[in-house]
Amino acid sequence: MTAQPSWDRMPPVSLEAERAALGACLVDREALNVVMDILQPEDFYDALHRAAFEIVFSMSQRDRPVDPLTFLEEVSRQGKTELLGGQAFVGSLIDSVPTTANVEYHAGIVRDKAIHRRLISAGNTIVKLGYSTDMDVDDALEEAERAVFEIAQKRNAVNFRHVGEVLGSTFLQIEERYNSVDQEVAGFNSGFFDLDRLTGGFQPGSLNIVAARPSMGKTAFAVNIAQFGGQKQKLPVLIFSLEMGAEQLVQRMLGAEAKINIHDLRIGSFPQSSWEDLAEAAGRLSGYPIYIDDSSMLSTLEFRARCRRFKSRHKEIGLILVDYLQLMNSSRRIDNKQQEVAEISRALKGVARELNTPVIALSQLSRAVEQRTEKKPQLSDLRDSGAIEQDADTVMMLYRPGYYDSAAPGEEEDNRAYINLGKNRNGPTGEVMLIFFREFTRFVNPDRRF
Repeated sequence: MTAQPSWDRMPPVSLEAERAALGACLVDREALNVVMDILQPEDFYDALHRAAFEIVFSMSQRDRPVDPLTFLEEVSRQGKTELLGGQAFVGSLIDSVPTTANVEYHAGIVRDKAIHRRLISAGNTIVKLGYSTDMDVDDALEEAERAVFEIAQKRNAVNFRHVGEVLGSTFLQIEERYNSVDQEVAGFNSGFFDLDRLTGGFQPGSLNIVAARPSMGKTAFAVNIAQFGGQKQKLPVLIFSLEMGAEQLVQRMLGAEAKINIHDLRIGSFPQSSWEDLAEAAGRLSGYPIYIDDSSMLSTLEFRARCRRFKSRHKEIGLILVDYLQLMNSSRRIDNKQQEVAEISRALKGVARELNTPVIALSQLSRAVEQRTEKKPQLSDLRDSGAIEQDADTVMMLYRPGYYDSAAPGEEEDNRAYINLGKNRNGPTGEVMLIFFREFTRFVNPDRRF
């Protein structure tokens, strides 16, 4: 049996609901299935009730019929007749069940009381961690968060589902895509049509890497995606900006939205007529569900906790954007940079899977790109760790030829940008061309649609 923590006052418990749930298991096979799907033996507070349900649980797992007679026989076989009280105990359980119609409600009461007790136990654990001054504070925070989160995980756990059950929801998804205006995009739409045709959109639970050398425009590219998503899909977008402050980032977003030269905007040197464009852009931008966290020393622990809290409050996250991966810190001290980046990469992937939300993480490419005649980046150029490539579902490498080949005086600047989709776990790879308006920090489709 699972040991119970010590209590200084009566813990949350409903012995009546425990008896009703147990009694229903003994008289109704369907009620047994309901209870088995909701409760575990450790959810029962009373030691006798817990022991009785362990027997019922084991009988059901062995596909043994469960009724008052077979239950008593199993109790006798296990030598627990004296402990449980035999027929008198069974009779008291059955008397607690006027009808099995409410068994799901009764089992829910037992489960909820058990959750309250676990929360109290987790609180005691957190108090002890608070007094453990010799313990590393990051480790203590990790343990404290885990103590509470494990309770939520168990509460929301999904059991095995038969393929027939999954087919129902799968067909609904296929039908929605078939009837959709944009049939080629099933995930979060980037707004870049050729890219979305390759990826199908950023899928829930996926880790997507945007990699480039400095000044290529990777932040602008990712923020453009966030703006498009906020405008068209109306789903919350979280931006973790580790490199620049929120005001600087929003200034860029305003420039892209209003099509005002970002340098002029930064120094306040733009024509009077641009104020109207700026005000209209600010009005649109304020309506987008985009949220910015500009903590510069963010750890994976803090990142995970903040994403979880946002999800619990808002129920849904359309996209999480991290700018950029190498600036995030591991939750524990790691002297080796490659190992630290590998841990960060796994943490990002874990959050994507846990919250069923696409994550876009920006990443630096190594200097090896600069040392080659051919400047187009390759997967091997990912900086610090091959784990990034391994964990990622897609890897997009951004490259602008005009950055290396400066225009001669009087010549038009080469504003082509290429997205090399070097990895796509669930689809084809390939290259996509975009147009980059550097003065607005804005990428657009080749036909200028955005």
